[in-house]
Amino acid sequence: MSATNNPLRFGIALGNWSYERTVTITKAAEESGFDVVAINDRPTENNLEAWTLASALGALTNKITITHRTLNVPFRNPGLTAKMAATLDVVTEGRLELTLGAGGQEPHYLAYGIDYGTGGERLADLRDAVAIMRGMWGQEPFSYEGARYKVENVSAKPSPVRGSIPIVIGASGPMNMRYTGAVADGWMKNRGWPLSMEELRGLVSSLEAGAEEAGRDSSGIRRVLNGAGVIGTEAMAKHAASPMADPNAYLTRHGLMGDSADDILAIIDTFRDEGIDSFYMRFLEDGTEEQVRRFGEEVIAKVKR
Repeated sequence: MSATNNPLRFGIALGNWSYERTVTITKAAEESGFDVVAINDRPTENNLEAWTLASALGALTNKITITHRTLNVPFRNPGLTAKMAATLDVVTEGRLELTLGAGGQEPHYLAYGIDYGTGGERLADLRDAVAIMRGMWGQEPFSYEGARYKVENVSAKPSPVRGSIPIVIGASGPMNMRYTGAVADGWMKNRGWPLSMEELRGLVSSLEAGAEEAGRDSSGIRRVLNGAGVIGTEAMAKHAASPMADPNAYLTRHGLMGDSADDILAIIDTFRDEGIDSFYMRFLEDGTEEQVRRFGEEVIAKVKR
């Protein structure tokens, strides 16, 4: 297992909050040293639509990276998404990162009249979407025909600030892990925190095998975990009494949680040794801003000295 060459990053995973609260927490995260704000893409829930919100937050912030966890390909035509992404990247002066997913939770798609397809079909659609997006950012004119998606003589102008936009793929299955290693700029573990180091090592091994097969250096592939963020004895007690502590709630079963900053720094060191370089955290709604600022002062400031 290789080490990562990427600098350590911290992200805040937004909850299903009001627009006013979302803006307040995002700005607090940016001021507190967080590197990334990650937005949910679940249109069936009582929340703000993910792409519209990304555009608003991009315009209201100055340095934090804007992304999703994950932006699900079946919801949007990838050619139009490529154009939307290029525009938002220009608006934010290069602060967009696309975290894409093949799509899970079938009822979400059926509710919007979207064909869900088999796992193999969704993975093929993800591959076609990545090819279309990168082609539209880098070539003019560009044509591509996949099983479901195609474009003909199109481009995404004005071009992204860096010529392209980093693509992170949310994955956990073996085939998708190897594909991610072969083509992606980063990987985010689907379904939350790993249940064991053995699980994590197996996933990273598949990622690196895919990179090796493609002739890539895997050390540059960003590796993201997302889970709960809790610091302080009182906050830990609140977390234990909250729905987020439900052992069946996979997205928040584990994370950067501890009675003190030292506890959390030790967790970071352990996962850093396993090649992880990015942590996205979802905080309890009660006291979120206080927790965000405390993380910035007691954890992020220490590891980024």
